[in-house]
Amino acid sequence: MADEQTGENAFEEATEEDTQLEAAADALEAAQNEQPGWWRWRKAAALVTFGKKADEPPPPPVEPVSSVRGTKPDFWKLAKHAQKIKSIPPSPKRASYPPLAQEQQKDPEDPTRIYWDMTFVFPVKKEKKDDAEEPKSDFQQALGDMKAAVKKRLKKKKKHQFDHTDFIGKVTAAGLVTSAYLSIQKDEIYVRVGATHERLCIQADNINFPTPLDEDRLRLVCEAGLPQYQIEPMKIPERTPPEDGEKTFSRFRAYQHINGKYDTSEELAPLYRRTHEHTGFRGDNSQERTLFNSMRRLKLMWSCINDEPSLGGAGVAVEKRVQQKKILAALAMHNQRERKALYEHWVRASIFTLPSRIDLQGMLPFCCDCYLEGMPLEAYKEYFGEKQGLLMAFKAHITTGYLMMSLFGIVVMLWWANTGSITGDGSVFIYACVVGLWSVLSMESWRRQERELALKWGMVGFEAQQARRPQFKGIPDMDDAVTGRPGAFFPPHRRTCRVAFAKLVTLICLGLSVAFLVGCVYYKKQNATAGALVNSVGIIVFKLAYEKVAVKLTDAENWMTDTVYADKLISRLSVFNFVNSYFSLFFTIFFYCWAFGNEGKENKGPCRMGAFRKLQQDLGILLATQIFAQNITNFIVPYIQLIVKMKTEGGLERDENGVARVNEMSTPGVEYLLVECDEQLDNIKATTMEATQYGYVTLFSAAFPLAPLMTCINNLVGLRMDAYKYLCTYRRIQPFGFEDIGTFQSIFELMNYLGIASSFLAIVYRTDVLKNYWPAKWGAEPSRHQEDVVFMVICSFYFGFMLMLRVLIDDVPFDVELQIKRNDFLNSKIIDHVADEADTALSPTALTVAVEVKDRDTMEPYSTYDKLFGRGLEEAVRKVEEISPRPLRPVSPRAAPPDASPKADA
Repeated sequence: MADEQTGENAFEEATEEDTQLEAAADALEAAQNEQPGWWRWRKAAALVTFGKKADEPPPPPVEPVSSVRGTKPDFWKLAKHAQKIKSIPPSPKRASYPPLAQEQQKDPEDPTRIYWDMTFVFPVKKEKKDDAEEPKSDFQQALGDMKAAVKKRLKKKKKHQFDHTDFIGKVTAAGLVTSAYLSIQKDEIYVRVGATHERLCIQADNINFPTPLDEDRLRLVCEAGLPQYQIEPMKIPERTPPEDGEKTFSRFRAYQHINGKYDTSEELAPLYRRTHEHTGFRGDNSQERTLFNSMRRLKLMWSCINDEPSLGGAGVAVEKRVQQKKILAALAMHNQRERKALYEHWVRASIFTLPSRIDLQGMLPFCCDCYLEGMPLEAYKEYFGEKQGLLMAFKAHITTGYLMMSLFGIVVMLWWANTGSITGDGSVFIYACVVGLWSVLSMESWRRQERELALKWGMVGFEAQQARRPQFKGIPDMDDAVTGRPGAFFPPHRRTCRVAFAKLVTLICLGLSVAFLVGCVYYKKQNATAGALVNSVGIIVFKLAYEKVAVKLTDAENWMTDTVYADKLISRLSVFNFVNSYFSLFFTIFFYCWAFGNEGKENKGPCRMGAFRKLQQDLGILLATQIFAQNITNFIVPYIQLIVKMKTEGGLERDENGVARVNEMSTPGVEYLLVECDEQLDNIKATTMEATQYGYVTLFSAAFPLAPLMTCINNLVGLRMDAYKYLCTYRRIQPFGFEDIGTFQSIFELMNYLGIASSFLAIVYRTDVLKNYWPAKWGAEPSRHQEDVVFMVICSFYFGFMLMLRVLIDDVPFDVELQIKRNDFLNSKIIDHVADEADTALSPTALTVAVEVKDRDTMEPYSTYDKLFGRGLEEAVRKVEEISPRPLRPVSPRAAPPDASPKADA
């Protein structure tokens, strides 16, 4: 009885304590004017801090034993993370919100200002037809009852259907505000999603959002120090001492290009740069003076919607819901002020504007800050994000290289026109050497520039955090293979068959492409120009068709991360494009004359001038066709898609007289009409096309030096056309971070090596250069063996030279590496407030300890090697002395004992 009474008392005490905890949590919710069930982590925070210290959370309750998977409550998981994230203010609950024009009149950093930067489009549920009123015969009634009985017997439990009400509830619980309305055709629901400035700041703090710091204000704080955190004043040197001449050792100032983790504390708020201070428009400060521009706000809102509740998000997998057609579109709204400014400075830039900025400091030692201005790349990045900015920077970099090579190519072509000889003199050899050197230096300079941009944009170490693809599907009833916690896992043995099938399909597509190209080769024998045109069009058709096949195959392989998915797709497209794009040109330069004879004659034999002339013609037609097709794809096709979408969605109608009339729609409705852009696939296609053009220049421009000029003109137009389609015809791209171009770097470097081998192979075996410059003492003409030796020697020398350049040129410049270390150090001191080591590591009496050095070790007695490691050392030394000859042994008075006998000496 006593035990039962004790158990009942304990149960009553526990119940009373739980009631008090729940009452405290409910009181906290009522004080903040929140509805029950909002932000469960707030209740968890109250449970953690009620009656206890903030740093001592209560232990989780004992979980009941259950055989059902997934019954573990998430209440204590929220309690665990409650102290790690900042307090999110409740979203204002209003029937309607002020219009955007009224919101824009508020101060940009007003905590209550709402930024409506995203809109989500949902389908309207179709109402089921009620057939109860329709008359039915007895047979139909019996058949209907039978079907209903079978469905009731076999039906499974229906999953909850995700719709706009669930979405609004989740994002509202995450502190965001929403406004929903119907489209003009009443078939879609538009849900505007907004966030207050205060909510964006809190989310930036929760995810450690990288934000640029102002150089001057950061310098003042560092030189003053933070004594309240035991941090002494920091004055980072920028020049050497006067004894060394006060020389600068870095291109960057000590506090320049520092990106810090965002923190909502008042003492750090002034350190962050405002948007008008880094717009990149060369002195245009017409942008709003706010902490986050539209690109950064879109990043933060995406985090608020997609991240888990432990990070303050709503936990809505937007990309997965879009793929399931639960969400028709996730619209990142255009900012009209920033869009118009970028349009004026980028799309309407002068044709004479350089693609990228050229720094003359390294070329001219006496020039401290000399450069040639290029396109406003910083402004492009500030609108579309780091991923699009880096890819555009790479395109601008390679276009600048084409511009330099095109000047040299024009000189070579004029020389050939003057002399009338293409393969007879050494100009083709000199041009091939210059192209090889340019290709290596271009990729090495990009590697350094890429790291510098990652430093400036705060993207160093970004790819270390890999998120799982929303399209990734794991096998059921299996936890994560690394952590053992609930997650998704796809075993390799299931992917092996899919990968093998994808390789088989790729080989079949390659076979079809090669068969078509061989047919074009035979058709060129009948009509060279028409055959080249058919060849060019066929290459484009096969390329577009295989892109769709490759995407389906890569999707079926079910890769976990976006990086791995992109690498597999890039590798697959690159292999196919290499064969599809270059097979006909390789056949022309190396096998055409062998198969059909020189200049189309039937006699087979060596071919010199004919192969180069045919290669010039084919390469010129191929480049012109691809340039035309690329501009058609980027400009005309999106406009046709836009017109079709406007007709289907009610944006374009015809009046009674048959005249087209554009209807007025809401701004999200108009942006919904724009062409949907798959950012990842579009970037892969564009960069693959850039790699194909780069291959035309490095592999075959020795025969056609005008190839760099054609690709340069194409890219100069393409830089503006890409920006135009993203600003005017495509929906705005959701900005994401990006650190490097990844696999494409290896592909371009592979093109360098193949280009050198291809150029010298054609020069040695398909020109008269070696024959004309062959020394007479070695024979009248070089033999085939001598040609092979010359080719191998040239390629070996050039490959060795390339490797030497790779070794001599650092991938990361010294000043960039130094600035990265400064960035980490200043973040630890200014943002994280890590105290100085000297104030905490040394005790006050550390420098006054008496030091005594004794003559002998008194800790243990002395010993010998034999006592510690065995007794064989003395005997081994004695045997060595006996075996060694006497003249070789050193003579020492201490070596022999005084009573040594002659027998012992012998």
